[in-house]
Amino acid sequence: MAVVVDLPFWKSLGPMDRVSDVSNCDVAWFVVGYDRSPKGFSLVPHSLYLTTLERAVEGLTGGRPVSLNAFETSIRSRLPQPKL
Repeated sequence: MAVVVDLPFWKSLGPMDRVSDVSNCDVAWFVVGYDRSPKGFSLVPHSLYLTTLERAVEGLTGGRPVSLNAFETSIRSRLPQPKL
């Protein structure tokens, strides 16, 4: 399975043990960043992490939660501001 996530999301996950070879992995995590240009944003490869399914589940369930208020504030800050 291949999963593409951005770097902030990856950093919010719990730790995951890596495997050394693609033949031993169940999940390939492609971590990307963003590059801003006058035309918009483009994805930029950051890193590749190979994990087993068991370690991926541990990482997904072991992340750092944020409060609802912090989550909503973060989302609102990314929304376009209405023109007055």
